[in-house]
Amino acid sequence: MRTSSEKTPTAETPATPVRQPRAPRHGWRRAIEVTVIVLLIVAANVLTNLGFELYSSLANVMWDEYRAAGEGIDTVVVGSSTGQRALDPGVLDAALGTSTFNMSTPAQELDDSYTAARQAIEDHHVRRVILAVDYESISTVEWPGSHVAFTRAKMQGEPLPQAVADYGRLLTSASFFDGPDSICALFPWGYNHVELDARHILTNLRDRLSGTAPVEAAERVMNGWTYYGKGYGNYDGVLDYSTAQDHISVKGDEPAGFDQQGLDWIQDICDLCRENGVELVVVATPRPAFNVLAYGDAYPEQMSRLESVVEEGGGTLIDANMAKSSWYTPEDTDFYDGEHLNHDGAARFSQAFAQALATLDAGGSVSDLTYPYDQWDGYLASIDAISAVTATTTLEETDTVVTATAYTGSSVQVEYRFSSVGENGGTTVIQDWGTSDTCTIPRDQTPPCSGQVEVCVRKAGTTMGYERYCLVDISS
Repeated sequence: MRTSSEKTPTAETPATPVRQPRAPRHGWRRAIEVTVIVLLIVAANVLTNLGFELYSSLANVMWDEYRAAGEGIDTVVVGSSTGQRALDPGVLDAALGTSTFNMSTPAQELDDSYTAARQAIEDHHVRRVILAVDYESISTVEWPGSHVAFTRAKMQGEPLPQAVADYGRLLTSASFFDGPDSICALFPWGYNHVELDARHILTNLRDRLSGTAPVEAAERVMNGWTYYGKGYGNYDGVLDYSTAQDHISVKGDEPAGFDQQGLDWIQDICDLCRENGVELVVVATPRPAFNVLAYGDAYPEQMSRLESVVEEGGGTLIDANMAKSSWYTPEDTDFYDGEHLNHDGAARFSQAFAQALATLDAGGSVSDLTYPYDQWDGYLASIDAISAVTATTTLEETDTVVTATAYTGSSVQVEYRFSSVGENGGTTVIQDWGTSDTCTIPRDQTPPCSGQVEVCVRKAGTTMGYERYCLVDISS
């Protein structure tokens, strides 16, 4: 019999199992996972590069053609696109009996020009290096991504140790840590890419995988560009001087001064050539007069700094923009745009430049071919034509003011005419020929002027229709 002190028996409640700590994942398993992820990312990047990275770039063309050129190169041209499209090796060699290769590439930075010159000295023991520059080569020393495009093009076809060394130098260069090259070097398709549509991507991939020569791909992809051999290719188009405003290199109110880094790289190239017994000729390539005059006094001030570095380094500077007419005078039709010669213009300049090189070969001086920088006034007085006219607009409370700028020599007096342009392209004179370079247009004038204004310019006292013109948009 159960007593009151007895407890009713219950089923024993099972004890909650104690969770044992999970054994740590082996380090090798984690390493494998990380490695697989990294390899997948790298593989995806490689595949993206195959399709997107521009196979037909002119840097690829240059290095591929350079490697195929074989032996016998005794002269090379290095520099940016102004050099690539100003000096025709065929013309130089026909005149001088040399064997020249143009190693210039678009936006080639000066340290890459050094690399190209050094490679040519190592490979061919060249006797002359021609460094082609313009004002922007030294005032704007870095062009985002161009350093990467140049290096990767050089790596193509190199022995693996050399290619790895080149890429290693790129990844440890100052531009990698101090600019956009850090992204471009790891993901080159982000900068140097084809047009982003299926047709261009598939064509780019097919050219790369089929072994199509880069020059063949470039001639097909780059509309109007023709390859003439020895690293040189060009366009045949002619600059429309009525659009000069779009082709002036000076940006902002004042021209940028030369970057000391650019001058230091010039010094490095001078040292490289002197140490290897190589003649260095630095040439400032031709551009339309308006694109020299736009710099004003900054041009001789800054270019004289370049001259000092080159001459102290044992080289020779020839500035074709300061050329005397007895040596070289470009024609209007020689220019493709505000900075580049077209094919015919390059042939004419190359012929003149060959004469300068022949003078140097004979032990002569080329100093009398150009105006010295301390005779800037003499250069200005030598320009007896109107190179271009540009115009800007300023909106005032009730008026629109159009201000014109004529680019010409110091001894040329000009006069202007301002006309409104109708929807059918016809013009109505607002302000007839006169020496004033401004025109004030009331916004409520009749008939209203709400589209474009045509600005014509001619030498004062002449009766010709006009010598140059431009169009400027205005607001009603």
